Amino acid sequence: MSQAREPLLPVYAIFGEDRPKVERTVARLVRRVADEGGMESERLSGLETPPAQVAESCQALSFGGVRLVVVDDADAWRAGDVDPLVDYLADPNPQTVLALVSAGTVPQRLLQAVERAGRALRWGPDAKASVRERRKWLEGHFAAEVARAGGSVNSSVARLVVERVCTEPTDAQKTSLNAMMLTSEAEKLVALSAGRPVDREMVLSLVAPNPEARVYELADALVSGSARATYDRLNDLAGGDDRSAPQVILMGLMRHYRALAAAQALGPRASQDALAEATGLRGFPAKKAAEQAAALPAGAGERGLVRLARLELELRVSSVADLGTSPDDGRRFAIERAARDLLAIARGGAPD
Repeated sequence: MSQAREPLLPVYAIFGEDRPKVERTVARLVRRVADEGGMESERLSGLETPPAQVAESCQALSFGGVRLVVVDDADAWRAGDVDPLVDYLADPNPQTVLALVSAGTVPQRLLQAVERAGRALRWGPDAKASVRERRKWLEGHFAAEVARAGGSVNSSVARLVVERVCTEPTDAQKTSLNAMMLTSEAEKLVALSAGRPVDREMVLSLVAPNPEARVYELADALVSGSARATYDRLNDLAGGDDRSAPQVILMGLMRHYRALAAAQALGPRASQDALAEATGLRGFPAKKAAEQAAALPAGAGERGLVRLARLELELRVSSVADLGTSPDDGRRFAIERAARDLLAIARGGAPD
């Protein structure tokens, strides 16, 4: 993983709330395997694939070089299910590199097995950081992303962007979404600043307040089953200078569908308080999720979450980006196709 080109290790856990850095680390690992003549990476989701099946995939023999198996949402696994993967890591296949990718931490026994056989790479604030500490970290994250894009910004303007863009970073998923939104805003502001430092006037004119609210409106339209409202919201999100990056849309939807799945798992009459205790979601979002979960067909939240996990993989596959005249065309197509399936799920049908 370093510039010194140390040998590839059998397993990496790549996780944390700095989702942009997590994504870049995964991309570097994919390129490293390809540069060394490895096979095309295999993409799995912890929401769909149990640890035992991942272990079986890793054991498969390769006749075309090193295989890279990337598992997203590995923090979805329960502690009692990871034994087959812990056993595999005691004697891993030398032809396979396994990457476990997540916002939160994988179960402790699995993390310990990863650290013995390979390396754990964690990006972001301390897992036990307070909301205030997370907001401070987000300010530094935004400033770093501006610098990475070739611009500059002072601390007071960085604070203004965080106040304008981010809601309270109360958990790993929320902080990850905030980090993705800030990276998107940093890239947009630097591109439009024409070499000048990002200042307060630019932020007030170019940064829409609370962009997560627009993603929430999209989630609301999807859950209601309204195709017209859904595609209107998608057009709003994808157009203009204030368009949202595909990963921001994806992560906002995944957060909402995680809450829907958790509410439905609690039973048909899950209360707002019970959902808050189970997920950490508070206030109006918890109330809305509990109400929507009760109105949806049984299991719709979990099926929607699985479909979004597939979208996450599709957004990383180059063939999707090749479908139009630009990568944005391909990503837009993938999101619209996922929206169609989510509407079918909300109506009690099955995705195509």
